[in-house]
Amino acid sequence: MKVSVLIPTYNSERHLAECLDSVLAQDFDDMEILVSDDSSTDGTLSVIKDYATRDSRIRWWQNSKNLGFVPNHNFCLLQACGEYVKFVHADDKLLSLSAIRKMADALDENASAVLVGCRQHLTGAKSSPTILFHQSGLYDGRRTIVASLEQNTNLVGQPTLTMFRRSSAKRGFDSRFVGYLDFEMWCHLLEQGEFFYLAEDLATWRVHETQQTAKNAMPGSSASHEHLVFMEIYYAKPWLQTSATSRMLFAQIYYLKKSYGPQAELLTTAMMSRLSPRSFVWQWLKHKMMRPFQKLSRRLKLRYFIARDAENNKIYFPRKN
Repeated sequence: MKVSVLIPTYNSERHLAECLDSVLAQDFDDMEILVSDDSSTDGTLSVIKDYATRDSRIRWWQNSKNLGFVPNHNFCLLQACGEYVKFVHADDKLLSLSAIRKMADALDENASAVLVGCRQHLTGAKSSPTILFHQSGLYDGRRTIVASLEQNTNLVGQPTLTMFRRSSAKRGFDSRFVGYLDFEMWCHLLEQGEFFYLAEDLATWRVHETQQTAKNAMPGSSASHEHLVFMEIYYAKPWLQTSATSRMLFAQIYYLKKSYGPQAELLTTAMMSRLSPRSFVWQWLKHKMMRPFQKLSRRLKLRYFIARDAENNKIYFPRKN
């Protein structure tokens, strides 16, 4: 089996049919579709059973008890047999009929690539995602991690937008992270190899108030400490200390101090020791100077493009990065 498409579900009745339709419509056949239901209490199981009768590639099960977000992802990954793994979250969908084929081809043709991603696309949001690169191609894995830390965001994107080699992900998702579940895994993979980027809208990530990401962002969430834990783990790696740019160091010092205060003092002090006072001041000035221009750009709608909201069919004008 070339590709394992993994769909972890929990109370996903609302969007699951649309998700499965987008997978079954693919022009790629050499795949298995595994649906792991985490003891849903709505009509999710009925939807799964209905689709399983239509296509023999669908293999499903329902956990005897609720495992939780990360364990359900790992259990699903453990059952996969494919050379490549393609997660599709139950509230997301594939936009292109060739999404799986194009991602699999990218890994087939680039032996050094461990992870492939596509241009970020949002459904249900009126803000545009950050564009990682403007051209398709092979990019250095560790440099991609640094670039994300420079902007303090997950530039690779959500699981539905990616595909990776199963052999490189045997460790599974790190159970210490929920909100950082995907980004930490991308960093784990990109430490091992390169990143292939497809500058196309192949899949979409649905933004809504009941998704796990929204729950993680709520004040007091158990995921609120994860940025600090992540940086404590990764900044201890010699390669990241060597590769860290002034921009990355400033961004992390700034956001760690802002979010965690004294809790992050040990880490931010270590980072400051590698950033000269002159560099810190210069990065701070650039940060302050850019903010008014960013606000002005939004206000005047500079460099905007027309995009269609795939969910409510309304036209909006997000900022083009």
